[in-house]
Amino acid sequence: MTDVAAHDARSWRESPRVALAALTGLNCLNYLDRYVAAATLPLILHDLGISDADAGLLQSAFIITYSLVSPGVGWLGDRLRRMRLAAAGVLVWSVATVASGLAPTYTLLLLARAVIGVGEASYAVVTPSILSDRYAADRRARALGIFYAAIPAGTALGYVVGGLVGASLGWRAAFFVAGGPGIVLAFVLLALAEPRRGALDGPAAPAPTPLGLGDSLRALGSRPSYVVNTVAQVVYTFAMGGLATWMPTYFVRERGIGLATAASTFGVILVVAGFAGTLIGGRLGDALAKRVRGAHFTLSGVSLVVSILFTVPAVLSQNPFVFWPAMFVTLLLLFINIGPLNAAMANALPADLRSRGFALTTMAIHLFGDAASPWLIGVASSHVGLTIPVLVTGCLLAVAGLVLLAGRGTLDRDVIGTGQRAGA
Repeated sequence: MTDVAAHDARSWRESPRVALAALTGLNCLNYLDRYVAAATLPLILHDLGISDADAGLLQSAFIITYSLVSPGVGWLGDRLRRMRLAAAGVLVWSVATVASGLAPTYTLLLLARAVIGVGEASYAVVTPSILSDRYAADRRARALGIFYAAIPAGTALGYVVGGLVGASLGWRAAFFVAGGPGIVLAFVLLALAEPRRGALDGPAAPAPTPLGLGDSLRALGSRPSYVVNTVAQVVYTFAMGGLATWMPTYFVRERGIGLATAASTFGVILVVAGFAGTLIGGRLGDALAKRVRGAHFTLSGVSLVVSILFTVPAVLSQNPFVFWPAMFVTLLLLFINIGPLNAAMANALPADLRSRGFALTTMAIHLFGDAASPWLIGVASSHVGLTIPVLVTGCLLAVAGLVLLAGRGTLDRDVIGTGQRAGA
């Protein structure tokens, strides 16, 4: 290989844009595989003859394993090559998604969904740390905004694939379509270079944090903005996880809309509003960081509080000319916070603590958030129908916003402490 060719190969493998594109594309598959079950839930309920509580447990089983595996992956992510951990995660979740379509019984389907949680945790915990070592502090919210724009895009694809393929070929075929690509694309990550930890954190970055559990917890707990961020995300994830699981079923039951139409319409609204909200949030967060106190928390908190004004008509109105537009604005506001909150966490933590920090937050938001909410909504639905549980869950998002607004003063202090002030 000539020197020019070697340089080109190195440049491609080390390019921030290539890393961002690859990780974002795979994150899209991550959420497609996660939510194809929600789109096909009415079909699974009928085919396997299970209750609403059993159906909600399918998502809860995934979330529980996702939560419990995350801390171990975070510890490994601060010691080992993160690209390899991410690639292994993609392969595991993709194989388990295909296995979901092959499951002959509810018990085996439940097991397959739990294994998906292992794979997705192995990917999701380490990828923010990788991108934080490819983008400096004043560009992280934009980069992470693009990365997390895969959440609405992948979720919407999950609804569309599940709704259309499920209605035409059955729910099992939808799992095959969702899981197949990841088995091949997992190997793409192995071609990318591992970035050096903390390379873009600036000269004021603190000394390395010991890897012991007690030291890690004390270091994280000493950063109040980390605690505020995690608490707000617990409430946010409780609400979003429950709603994401049940909304297609809600539109089928309470609005009398066909499965394919409900899933695909909700999916299109989700991808447009979510994609726009995530990108807008990332850019606004970086733009406001130099001017507004605790900008990332302030922007996220305001968007979540305001969302309640649109959540109520989105759930209660019987008129599609009201509830679909209201749903669009609600989702737009909810996704504005994704980039800013993850950038706030990355900026407030030293490089060698980030994987552990994201891992602990991932465990907390899912174990205390959406591990329970799909099942709880299912239980409540069995007694009072879906409308009240969905409405109450949607209103909880404003509580997450109030937590962020109350704690916004902690963010600037913690970011200054890591030497990563925007523009530094």
